[in-house]
Amino acid sequence: MGCNDSYGYYRNSTGTNYKPPPPPPPNGDKVIYPGPCPYDKAKKEYKCPPPKEVVCIKVEKVYEECKKVQVNEEVVDLSGVAVGDVQQAFCREAELVIDELHPFRCEKLPGTNRARVSFYFRFRFDYLDQEGVKTFTSEPVFHQKIVIMSDRIQDNRIFVQCQVFLECIDCFPSDAQQVTCCIGKLILFKLVALVQLLVPSYGFCPEPDPCEQVEAECPEFFPEWPPFPPQYDLMPPSTDDDISDVEE
Repeated sequence: MGCNDSYGYYRNSTGTNYKPPPPPPPNGDKVIYPGPCPYDKAKKEYKCPPPKEVVCIKVEKVYEECKKVQVNEEVVDLSGVAVGDVQQAFCREAELVIDELHPFRCEKLPGTNRARVSFYFRFRFDYLDQEGVKTFTSEPVFHQKIVIMSDRIQDNRIFVQCQVFLECIDCFPSDAQQVTCCIGKLILFKLVALVQLLVPSYGFCPEPDPCEQVEAECPEFFPEWPPFPPQYDLMPPSTDDDISDVEE
C-alpha cells in the first residue's frame, strides 16, 4: 500500500463515547484571512466580520509592563590600528551577544519588587583615516539594568520577561585617534503568566499557499547562435565597371 497526499487529514474516533462535534455556524462562503478589517469612511470605523465562536486559548498574559530608554557613550581608542588622524566615523550596527561566555539573564531579585536584566552587546562602525575606510568591531560590552515594579512581581505564578532592542545612533571622532559611539537601548520588562482566556474566534487559519520552490542558483543559459565569428568581406564587392576595365 503506497503513500498518498492525504496524510494531513484526521481520522474520526470509532469509540462508543465519540460524538461528532456540531457543525459550525454559517458565516457565508467567504474565507477570512489575516489582515486589517475594511474601513467604513462614512461611519469612521472598521467593519470586521462577526466571530464564528468563542474559544478557550492558552496564552501568556501580560500583567504589567514598563520600559527603560537610555543612550550610553562608548569610547574607542584606535591608536593601535588607525593610521594618522581619524577624519570621519559612521555607525553600522549594534547587536546582542549571547553565548556560553556571554549569557542573557532576566530575573527577579528575591524579597524585593525589583527585576534585573544583564546582557552583552557589541557595536560596529566604519572610520576614515589616511589609508582609507576601515571597519571596527568592538569586544562584547556588559550592561545591566535594575527596575522597580509592583508587588505583583512577588507572586510565584508570575515570571518576568525582558526584551532588549539596540541601535547605533551616531559615531564621531572625539580625538585624533579616538571615536565615540552613542548606543541607544530600549529595554522592556514584563510580568507575565500562562493563563487560559476566552476570546472570540473565526476558527482555524485558512490553508496556506504552497511554498515557492527554490530554483537552481545558476541562471539559465541561452547561447547565441551561431557561436562563430561573424563573416566580414575582406574586400568590397566588384562592380560591372570594374570588371569591364579589366577585360579591356
